[in-house]
Amino acid sequence: MRIARPYDHAVRRALRTVPHYRERYAATGTLPPLTRDEARLRRHLLMPLDAALLPRRDPGRPPREHVAELREALRLAGHPLRGVDVYEVTRASRDPVRAYGTTWRVLLDATAETDGGPGRRTPPDGPALVVGDPGWADGPWPDGVVAVARFGLAAAAGARPAPGSLWYEPWLGYLGAVAAGCGELHLNTARVHARTLDGGTVLTLLKRRRPTFVHAEPEGGGAFRPERCPRHGGPVLRSVRRR
Repeated sequence: MRIARPYDHAVRRALRTVPHYRERYAATGTLPPLTRDEARLRRHLLMPLDAALLPRRDPGRPPREHVAELREALRLAGHPLRGVDVYEVTRASRDPVRAYGTTWRVLLDATAETDGGPGRRTPPDGPALVVGDPGWADGPWPDGVVAVARFGLAAAAGARPAPGSLWYEPWLGYLGAVAAGCGELHLNTARVHARTLDGGTVLTLLKRRRPTFVHAEPEGGGAFRPERCPRHGGPVLRSVRRR
């Protein structure tokens, strides 16, 4: 696959400003895959030098950035957003965000701890989209409520995700979606670049800087390879078994 210019820019920026990648490149001359466990342990070193904060002072990611990422994944999947609210199943509460003509809300999942005990499934009033893990995507839902399943790459290696579902890795965010028209796992090319490295697929997040992810290795990445959609021509990930 031809390396895109935004990818080159992201790598150069990481080498110039992020301690983790400067260390790795100085020691080996390469940027090996970054696992989730290593990212968790070295999170402070994945922050750019001009934007580093002590962990206890880190305010986290702005909600609107997360909403923009989720919106792009829903559009890739082919879900109409006009006139609907979007609910995301999470373990942490968040104030509603009004953006792109839609209100973005959260539903607490069953593992979330609240003042009243574990979270309970409370269906929204339609029309709405509810984005959650497969157990939440199962019905029944009130009329006008559409459930949208999200999946991790490791799960997709075992069972092909359904059209309209979203690709989500908790430590990396929403990365793409299975397009309804072709059933292929399309990448959000404005935000993620995929390439093969050391026998697996690694991801570089083009817009994420705090923390910065270059050659992040998602669980299940060894079962997929970057290719082109035979129908639309855009970048997709395809299972090695389907070759």
